[in-house]
Amino acid sequence: MKKIFCLLFLLFIASMAPGAAWGVTATFNLATGASTGTGYTWNSETSTLTVNDGADIEITGTVDNGRRIVVSADATAKITLNNVSITSLDVNQSPLLLNPSADVTLTLLGENTLKAGNARAGIQAPAVTTLTINGPGSLTATGGNYGAGIGGGNGGEGGTITINGGMVEAKGNNGGAGIGGGSGTDGNGGTITINGGTVKADGGAGAGIGGGGNGSGGKITINGGTVKTKSDGGGAGIGGGVNGGGVNDGGEITISGGTVEATSIGGAGIGGGSGGAGGTIIISGGTVTATGSGEFGGGAGIGGGAGGGAGGTITISGGTVTATGGVNAAGIGGGFNATNGGTLTMNGDGVVYASSLENSSGVETGIAGVTKGILFNGNAGTVYGSVTLQNNLTVGSGQKLTVPEGAALTVPNGVTLRNNGAIENNGTIYSWRGGVTGDGEFKGNPVQYPPDPNPDPPNDPPSKSGCNTAGGTAGTLILVSVFQARRSRRKS
Repeated sequence: MKKIFCLLFLLFIASMAPGAAWGVTATFNLATGASTGTGYTWNSETSTLTVNDGADIEITGTVDNGRRIVVSADATAKITLNNVSITSLDVNQSPLLLNPSADVTLTLLGENTLKAGNARAGIQAPAVTTLTINGPGSLTATGGNYGAGIGGGNGGEGGTITINGGMVEAKGNNGGAGIGGGSGTDGNGGTITINGGTVKADGGAGAGIGGGGNGSGGKITINGGTVKTKSDGGGAGIGGGVNGGGVNDGGEITISGGTVEATSIGGAGIGGGSGGAGGTIIISGGTVTATGSGEFGGGAGIGGGAGGGAGGTITISGGTVTATGGVNAAGIGGGFNATNGGTLTMNGDGVVYASSLENSSGVETGIAGVTKGILFNGNAGTVYGSVTLQNNLTVGSGQKLTVPEGAALTVPNGVTLRNNGAIENNGTIYSWRGGVTGDGEFKGNPVQYPPDPNPDPPNDPPSKSGCNTAGGTAGTLILVSVFQARRSRRKS
């Protein structure tokens, strides 16, 4: 036993060596030049560490002297950043630059800081490159003037960017998106997927996530994680950049999970930047809060930006969505001065709170496609079709929820409908466990309490073995038989 313990201890110590836990085959310290392994080249004249095809390298060190990382064209490589800081670069220099067709899997350890020179991105991952970011560490990536935090440089489209974990903060600069395109009409967002982690992305004229200034949103997918975005210069929180009108709209935005908070001044929270249409927006899950704002004319919470941005095509089938428009803009639909409110389709168990469904010009959002779900237009909520609550729902003070004739609302086990405002039930409300509470006003048909379709299993007494015997005692019988057999062999 003592030998086994010692062996395990030595293996643990070995695993703590740089790179060992992650299976890397090379290391490089940017500050000292100390290195091991192969798969890279160092050029002291240009201060560049070039990562080549097939490399699996861990990089360390803090530098502010022009040293940086470049990935070769067509290379597929694994890079681990372990407490790396690269700052004070010159114009057209990126701390980590992917050349065309490079495919990089980036693992974060510790705290990492990458700050680009003018016209470059903090991580320059332009069109036709692929970047995948994994945790568990953190990264702060800041673009230089006109560059994205992560994605395209000045005038450049973002590549294919996937975030699976870690804490990632990305800041665009003077037209660059936080994650996505650089400034310019070609600064589209590219293809961006967030599966997990904690992501904070800030743009100015560029979107928090999506297009740079004058660029469209590209294709943006959020499946999980915690995502917080903002743009304070007319870009969308998630979607298109400022002035991304015409074909350059919010792009294609899909949210299926996670917690998402998107805010913009002048653009939509989710959708078009100032002057841009909402694009195609699909929400099937998660908790989504989208806010447009602006002192004189704002963007929609979800939909078009200020300055005439049309609402686009919006589909919500699940999740809890809160959309608040800026001054004179719809909560869901068109931005200030829009002449087209777009369309809203609801076809699932989603719950939507929209500050309004029309802008100050009276341009309404089309809701003919709302057939299933709960939709609040301001303080007035309506149940459409037959809806089963997926999460707790509170009808707040000043709010009213109406269940029309022919509609049904089911409150399942473990979920509560709390009425602090008013409920008018002209249809049917089912509650399996008395999950309707609160002291608000209630009118109409009484709540129905049918037999519970999924009762809890009985609490069977524990067996002599200390295990619950629900479903049989076979486990106990087998243990007893084995014990008796051993005793018989010992006697013989």
